[in-house]
Amino acid sequence: MEFYENIEAERDRIKASIKKFGHTSDHNLDWWACSAISLDSVPTFVQWPDGSGLLAHHSKNEWRIWSDPVSAEENMVGRIEEFGLEIFKDKNIEVLWCGDVSDKIYSELKNRRLLKVDDVYYSLEWPVLDMLKYDASLSGGHFKGMRNAKNKFYREHKVEVLQANRVEKNLLHTVVDEWKNVALKKQKEDVYDLKYHKAIDNDFKGFLTARVLVVDDRPVGFNAGYEVVNSPNKFAGIIGINDYSINDLGLILWLEDLGWIKNAGYKKLDMQGDEGGGLQFKMQFNPVIERKTDTFSIRK
Repeated sequence: MEFYENIEAERDRIKASIKKFGHTSDHNLDWWACSAISLDSVPTFVQWPDGSGLLAHHSKNEWRIWSDPVSAEENMVGRIEEFGLEIFKDKNIEVLWCGDVSDKIYSELKNRRLLKVDDVYYSLEWPVLDMLKYDASLSGGHFKGMRNAKNKFYREHKVEVLQANRVEKNLLHTVVDEWKNVALKKQKEDVYDLKYHKAIDNDFKGFLTARVLVVDDRPVGFNAGYEVVNSPNKFAGIIGINDYSINDLGLILWLEDLGWIKNAGYKKLDMQGDEGGGLQFKMQFNPVIERKTDTFSIRK
């Protein structure tokens, strides 16, 4: 295997691998490159002779694998295994994290016993919405609450949607900061805001669309996403973030995103992995769970 840290110089190499083997909504070069959880974390592409690879980040003491290996499904466990055995040759590396990888991987890695696999840290379910069935008018009794909340919001507020490049970046950074402050009060840990700041600074490179919700002349949230690799007519709603400053703002942001995706003609929407209350909210739209993922660590 070869290790590549100069992402811009190796852009063609990485994109070719993703085009051939990519299969999850996180298999996107620019979103992965933005998604380090710390400033000292370096995005690194790991590649095998057949062109398959891993999207990873590393710092002084740890490595993190981003989503499934970019490989054929039957090779995913072997790729992680080979990679783990190699990086643990470095005496400074203490842990390898596998983030949001297919739930088929964990048990097989554990059973093969070549690596010291810890318990699953958390698992997510990934709902996919049939956009052909989604009714943007929210008709019917099932959506009455949402419909009433939407009508009330638009009646009481001035609402605009602007392209992200028309809004000052510092205002978008403020939205992320406010989101983080509230999120930390809710869950205390595992709140990663750096990737959103990097996406803003990177002008949402790699995203098909990035739109800002402006309410009463103030940016309060934004949506951004792109097409899922090797999945025609399937869109990934990657970012949907708001500052929690107005009641029902999260719902309004979701409805804006669904409306844009519907109008753009996509047949399916990957709503992104979630659990608990976030998953319950998404399930109100009647999606189906397409896949499940685990996050866990491997120790030296």
